[in-house]
Amino acid sequence: MPAPTLTTDRLVLRRFTPDDADFIYELFSHEDEMRFVPAGPMVSKADALAHLEKEYLRWYRAADAGERGKYGTPLDLRFAICLKDGATAGGGDAELAGAPIGYANIDSQNDALDLGYGLLPAHWRRGYVAEAARAVVEAARSAGFPFVTATHDVLNPHSGYVMQRLGMTYRYTYREHWTPRDIDVDFRLYQIDFAPDAKTYRAYWERYPLHWVETL
Repeated sequence: MPAPTLTTDRLVLRRFTPDDADFIYELFSHEDEMRFVPAGPMVSKADALAHLEKEYLRWYRAADAGERGKYGTPLDLRFAICLKDGATAGGGDAELAGAPIGYANIDSQNDALDLGYGLLPAHWRRGYVAEAARAVVEAARSAGFPFVTATHDVLNPHSGYVMQRLGMTYRYTYREHWTPRDIDVDFRLYQIDFAPDAKTYRAYWERYPLHWVETL
């Protein structure tokens, strides 16, 4: 059964469609947004269409066909963040009437059940990501997810603040080498537990030799 469209006070979270390729290209060709993403900025609309297929459309089709992810969880908690009709971006901007301004996903085909999110820089610092991510996390709780994880680059503390606002707690830090950028990145892992027997997700701890617990 497909995941429903989600609504919050200011937002509508809906499925992406191929018509959203222009938004995907705008978001992932923006240097500020891509600073904390392993791959470099997109260079063409074809990249955006390929991203839509890889990260969204194929999982919608799988969910519609009755497939499930790890732990029997839905595969399609993958949403475009849109302002509600009549909402404005603030500061006198024009009404956007449902146009995407970001995304919020849970990657449930792997065992990390990883929460990810992103937003056009023009809409940063207005609480939209936290509002959207909270709705997605609550949908995951209702759908029977045992837990949800999220990670952020230590140089991007604002993402960590979003995780804390969602009730996620810090578990550990690990160092990963990014390609093709050829840099080492330190990530903090956060997690929120729903199942009584949920344990901290330790695959990153075990995969990367450099790992530690910080005092935050």
